[in-house]
Amino acid sequence: MEVFARVVVARSFSAAARDLGISQATASKHVQTLEHWIGARLLNRTTRRVSLTETGENFFAQCTRILEDMEAARQSGKPDALLRGSLRISAPVAFGSTRLGALAVEFMQMNTELSLNVILSDRPVDVIEEGYDLAIRIGYVGDDPAVQAGLVVQSLAPIPFVVCAAPGYLSHRGVPETPADLSRHTCLTDMRHPGDIWRFTGPKGEVEVPVSGHLKSDNGLLRRGAARAGAGILVAPMFLVEDDLRIGRLVAILRDYLPPSGTLDTVCPAHRAASPKVRGLISFLTSRLA
Repeated sequence: MEVFARVVVARSFSAAARDLGISQATASKHVQTLEHWIGARLLNRTTRRVSLTETGENFFAQCTRILEDMEAARQSGKPDALLRGSLRISAPVAFGSTRLGALAVEFMQMNTELSLNVILSDRPVDVIEEGYDLAIRIGYVGDDPAVQAGLVVQSLAPIPFVVCAAPGYLSHRGVPETPADLSRHTCLTDMRHPGDIWRFTGPKGEVEVPVSGHLKSDNGLLRRGAARAGAGILVAPMFLVEDDLRIGRLVAILRDYLPPSGTLDTVCPAHRAASPKVRGLISFLTSRLA
């Protein structure tokens, strides 16, 4: 498998053979043995280049993981062993765009032989089927049936939510004193949650308020931008608006009434949970976010 992986990366049997210190014939024999074992051709060979077949593409992805895991197992007995290889990660767009970049850079600076492939999406990806080592999710339900289907969930940090608006909007429309006042205001709502009902916990317990507005979006960054422009009142996770609140671009309102809080969780396939790379990243994120 190591010879096969080297051939794929180098796109050449001769170059892979030189890297490994073996003959080109030996490298070719290794790949042929692998193809015989799998029962399918992995590489298309021409006089000018070597390319993967469709079966080869699927096998190369698995092969790379196996080789990385073998190296991790070999290094596990060394207390100062570095994390090597790569991690494929999914994260929500808002969190990834505002907070994950700096964390990813710091983690890679601590582990210089490790690379991160980060895909931002608000779609709940199929972690196992789509080949992710780890997914970061907001508000993941711990008893979701998916957990019993080979996933491991770990909480990183609580996520408080805040109600806020731009100073210009509040000076023009007034400051709501209670959730009931929101019915007279323009609210920026999340189209992923139909019904436009906002919930709060206040001095007299829980309360539900129907809200309305002219702008709905499934993207938190867009809703934040609209709130900054004075388009309405926003309920958002604190990590998304804390910089705006600090400099006064947005103002927190309804401080006695708390929206439901969420959690920032990691989700990984059970068979990847013991990987030193996955454990290392989860431990790092926990230490920085908790």
